[in-house]
Amino acid sequence: MSQANVDFVRSIYAASERGDFSSVEWAHPEIKIDMSRQVFNPATYQGHAGLHNMHRQAREVWDEFRIIPERFIDAGDHVVVMDFVSGRGRGSGVEVKTRSATVWTVREGRIILMAVYYDPQEALKAVGLEE
Repeated sequence: MSQANVDFVRSIYAASERGDFSSVEWAHPEIKIDMSRQVFNPATYQGHAGLHNMHRQAREVWDEFRIIPERFIDAGDHVVVMDFVSGRGRGSGVEVKTRSATVWTVREGRIILMAVYYDPQEALKAVGLEE
């Protein structure tokens, strides 16, 4: 089942790369998006409405924003993705480039938790893995 989870998370990244943010079929109705570790605008979003709110806020803040998955790590019910993130602020024009890690937790065939970490070791530790 865990390789299926990796493939599932890959498909979410592929949809995002195509700009398909309208579908929430992949998200469990009780999804929690934990971005509380962010430097700017740390937040937590809940449910499908929270997911839509997160996307809306991102479009308001970023003129360009891209998350490129570099590595997918199978951790059973969790998939850890090492990401390269780049963006340009809408108002400031400031460009940002960084690496982060996202932990995706699958329950009942949908994502129940998406947690963003800016320290990849923290993400691995959160799922019981360490490199």
